[in-house]
Amino acid sequence: MEFLFVLIICPLIVVLLSIFGTFLFNKWFVTPIITFIVLTILTFTLFNETFFFWVIIFTSLSIIASLPGRGMRK
Repeated sequence: MEFLFVLIICPLIVVLLSIFGTFLFNKWFVTPIITFIVLTILTFTLFNETFFFWVIIFTSLSIIASLPGRGMRK
């Protein structure tokens, strides 16, 4: 189950929330910061410290997904 969460569910949620958050907050950097904070909390409450590698990957994915939304807003 954790395998599906890390490789399919979480990336999909991160990309969708990043796009939605970019339009909602009108700033491209807000959603990646929220993503980093929430996933870091999940690292130490639900998962172990090795999940922090995925936190960095998902935060980078959130930045990549937010930047095109920034260009569409202008």
